Amino acid sequence: MLDNKIITDSGMERSVLSGIFNHGSDLFIDIEEILDTKDFYWSINQKIFAIIKYLVHDKNTEKFDIPVIIAGAKFIGYDKFEDNSKEYEYLEALFDGSPTFENTKSIATCVYKLSLARQGSKCIEGILENLKTINGSEKIDDIIKNIEEPIFEFTNKLSNNSKNVVHICDGFEASLIAVSENPTDSVGLSTGFTNYDQCIGGGLRRGTVNVIGARSKIGKSFLCLNIAKNMAELGIPILYLDTELSQQIQMNRFISLVTGVECLRIESGKFSTIDEEKEAVWSCKESIKNFPITHSSIAGLSTEAILSLCRRWIIKDVGMADNGMTNPCLIIFDYLKLMSADDLKGNIQETQLLGFLMTSLHNFALKFNIPIFATVQLNRDGVEREGSEVISGSDRILWLCSSFSILKNKTQEDLIEDGPVNGTKKVIICDTRFGSGMNKGDYINIKANLSSSKLTEGKLFSQIIASSFENPKKKN
Repeated sequence: MLDNKIITDSGMERSVLSGIFNHGSDLFIDIEEILDTKDFYWSINQKIFAIIKYLVHDKNTEKFDIPVIIAGAKFIGYDKFEDNSKEYEYLEALFDGSPTFENTKSIATCVYKLSLARQGSKCIEGILENLKTINGSEKIDDIIKNIEEPIFEFTNKLSNNSKNVVHICDGFEASLIAVSENPTDSVGLSTGFTNYDQCIGGGLRRGTVNVIGARSKIGKSFLCLNIAKNMAELGIPILYLDTELSQQIQMNRFISLVTGVECLRIESGKFSTIDEEKEAVWSCKESIKNFPITHSSIAGLSTEAILSLCRRWIIKDVGMADNGMTNPCLIIFDYLKLMSADDLKGNIQETQLLGFLMTSLHNFALKFNIPIFATVQLNRDGVEREGSEVISGSDRILWLCSSFSILKNKTQEDLIEDGPVNGTKKVIICDTRFGSGMNKGDYINIKANLSSSKLTEGKLFSQIIASSFENPKKKN
């Protein structure tokens, strides 16, 4: 059981209130950025802090004395500050203290930390009570959820203290100053595929799930790996959730992508027979270690187990910035499909479970304010048709994603019009919530060298056609 010792320091709480009394509303405004009424443990201190808050915000009080505090107490219905009462004597003692302006702020931070410790202790006590109800019939994932979920809910509240209901222009000045001082070409995280980023609205935005669909063996996983490399080169942590390929296969592909040596030669060991390839492979060891890419094979895991894994990765490997937001990162989910047969119960259909998976990922992206990039299998119509109706599975994938695109091989007609030199594959932006998308018939050329795991973005088809009109003699 937990220690019953109270996690508090009454002297620190008194010092904070004494400092505010001595330095007035200027200090209180700074302290209010650190503490709230509930962060004080002792009820008398909570009452006094609430009185000060009322006086500052409702009465525009700048300086404090005993008559002002007593008058404020009456306004909020607290009338225990009577002459010779214990509360009155305590109030007098607070005015006798004289901590400095800066020292008071430092003490306030300590009081806040003690408040966090009390909240954390209460959270753990709740977990212990829940665990007492376990009888052995529960699934392991459910037991883990009972342990992890309260902790992550607790930490998430700490990192996101903003109110749910605010004015639409709340934070107007701070937001515009921040973006004007740090202008950028991309609103979201850049995938390294510039045309794709532009078409979906400036890269992978926080709180969004972006989906690319393809038929089997077209190159979904290669695309994911290339995006992972491009972003990791910028120091952005990547969590690669893999439903099909092992870490060994992905490692060989990544080595091939970094070195340019064919993947098959790496897998077979034949790279060691050519000095240039041998040098390229062995010399990339240290640089590859510096890529912040975490791979996890999630085949057979339930949705809750996958989300638990994601939460642990964010807390352990990504962390939070000083403003309470999750640091820049990306989760790649390759690909969306039914994960665990155990999830199929009763009359629940596979499409419903895919919808639940997408909903869970969407909510997770919003909750932790991070982008997710996911792939999905296209149905047979995806061979010929090029619209959002070719998603294999749940309509909810389309409803909740911020952008949906298709990766496919170029048709013979495409190759005749813009030539294989521009690329043999193409990406069509079918639906996007933020970007301009693309006109019907347009697409992004993709140059593929799958033997070396590499995909490179080419020009838009419309750009090639426009260029050919400007210079009819130019050959593709």
